Parts: sequence; structure tokens; C-alpha cells
Amino acid sequence: MTEDEIEEFAQGVRALYQPYLTGPARRIVRGGELMEQFEAAVRTCRADPRSDERTLTERVNEMAIAKQLADDPHLPGRISYEPDFLPDGRRIDFVAERPDDNLYVEVKTVHPRTDDSAAAWDRYIRLRAHHPANVHVIVEQEWMGGALYGFKFASRSHFLDYTLSFETRLAAAKAQLQGPGILVFCGTGFAWHKSELEDFADFYHFRRHRQDDAFALMEQHDIEGRGREILRNVDHFAYLKRAVELPAITEFRCPVRGPMWGR
Repeated sequence: MTEDEIEEFAQGVRALYQPYLTGPARRIVRGGELMEQFEAAVRTCRADPRSDERTLTERVNEMAIAKQLADDPHLPGRISYEPDFLPDGRRIDFVAERPDDNLYVEVKTVHPRTDDSAAAWDRYIRLRAHHPANVHVIVEQEWMGGALYGFKFASRSHFLDYTLSFETRLAAAKAQLQGPGILVFCGTGFAWHKSELEDFADFYHFRRHRQDDAFALMEQHDIEGRGREILRNVDHFAYLKRAVELPAITEFRCPVRGPMWGR
């Protein structure tokens, strides 16, 4: 984005989300911290419009979830951004206090990068041999095939990495006060699609991969290689879709489930 586009985008974000964070009727405790993180990201992008916009994207997605939580009529209690309540100092993005428990919400933006190169295509050729025999991922080299496959592969890896990281913090939080945990994955709908998160969510909750899951064998191999138990204490996954140049989200789904299990 150009400097003018950055400022126009920032103004739109402020108009949409600032009332929830720092306005007179604000709902988010420590919302000013999130607002300042956003403004710092804006300053970085304005100083160099060619700089990486990932931090800006991540902050806006967190702001969008703050609005989702604040607008939820089932959450009339206090909602805090990154409260300092875990003994080891680790944080969870949002904690919403309810009469009998807490709601713990973590927000992760998944925006992998893969070059459309010969090396990326060669990697696809190598990895497709590890797909289940009944599953075929069809991409064309002339149409960014290597990059598109790389996006899918990297995104699936990020789903697992972010989930394992959240699990340990969620376990510590639930040890203090029980309550459901939600992990929100945010994307633009280009690098990865909601259906790919559905595959991962079904595997996580039902302890087995869908038969049409292209990454089933590779993911299972990765998990076994880590030698680490999956706690499976994340109660729900959610999906947020937003174009990086637009302040408002275009889709939000919670919980995410694959079609064979219903919605």
C-alpha cells in the first residue's frame, strides 16, 4: 500500500474498532494496549510503505475479534486483552469472564510465504508422493502451482504449531479457572481456505484424519516425529476471513467443523 492508502486504511480501522477499545463505551480491558500496537504498526508501514505488513494485519485481526467478543450478547462481563494472570507470565489474547467460568480466546493470523519458483514446484512433486493414494491435489506449474501448494502445506503446519503452543497456555489457564478455549485462525481466503481448517479441526477433535485429507499421512508423521502428546484441550476452532486492505471481516465461523460431521 502507498502512504495515502495506509492512512486511509488506518482511518477505517479506527472508525470501526476504536470505540470498543478506547472509546467512552469501551468493552475491552487493556484495549488501549492493542490500539497502541496497531498505531505502532501503522507508523512502521508509513515510514516504509514497502515494509512487511504482517504485524499490521495481525493487529487488525485481533481488533476484529475484540469486536466479535464485545458484540456477543452472551458475554456481558469483563473482556480483557492479554491479561497478566498466568504464573509464568505467558499471555492469552482475550479472556472473557462469565458467571461460572472464563472464555479463553487466542487469535492467530496464518499468512505463509512461498515463492513461485522451480524449487517450489520440485517440492510439490516430491511431497505429493506422500499423499493418501485416494487423494490428488491438482495444481498447474504455469499457474503458480508450486506456490499454491506451498501455501497449503505451510498453512497446515502452522495450524498444528499454533495449536500445540496454545494448548500449554490453555492448560495453565484452565488450572486456575475452567472454561472453554477457542483458537481463531485468520486468513484472506487465498493462501488457504476454510475447508483446509475443517480437515485439521476434524482430525484434532475426532483423533483421526478424514479420508479425503491430503495432508493426513504427512501430519501424522510429523506428530510422531515430535514425540509430543496432543492435549486436545482446545474446545473450538474458529475462522476469520478478511482482505488485508479492508478493515472489516467478510466471514466469521465458530465452531469450524468438516461437512461430514455437520455444523
